[in-house]
Amino acid sequence: MKWLRAKRLFSRIQLRLIIGTATMLVLASSCALRQPEQVEGTWIVTEALTTGNSAMSSNQAKQWLGQSYHYGPQKLILGQVQCQAPEYQKSQLNDKEFSQQYNVPLTTLGNGLTDVDTFSIECNRGAKIPGQTVFLTSHQEAYIVWDGVFFKLEKTGNLPNAPV
Repeated sequence: MKWLRAKRLFSRIQLRLIIGTATMLVLASSCALRQPEQVEGTWIVTEALTTGNSAMSSNQAKQWLGQSYHYGPQKLILGQVQCQAPEYQKSQLNDKEFSQQYNVPLTTLGNGLTDVDTFSIECNRGAKIPGQTVFLTSHQEAYIVWDGVFFKLEKTGNLPNAPV
């Protein structure tokens, strides 16, 4: 009799542990996939910073001014390209890592920077498109990079005379 009670109690504890573990896994996986809070929203290209490594001319880069990018948890709109179910990965690059990866000093994005938050966004397309890498600086500025040109982004709510 005591053995049956102990077995039932053990089964209940096991069941609770399994349910608790499953719940934690679901919560952890949903957090890992949805990290756009800092970049979430609609952004407009307001400036182009060409470097010695740029594959496009200043005139070509200026054509990007005014282009919009929308980052959301369910949908990503990068210029004219839409992406369903984007996945965001956040990392941080220090000055040395940034310089090695992009062949320019991190100070290109602003004086006094020692590191930058980097958001890499995976889309359902597989092909790389402009805007899939977003840099957020400690100066609260955002940039994307394409063909060696760094494009400064401003959130539409932060622009003067932005439509409400």
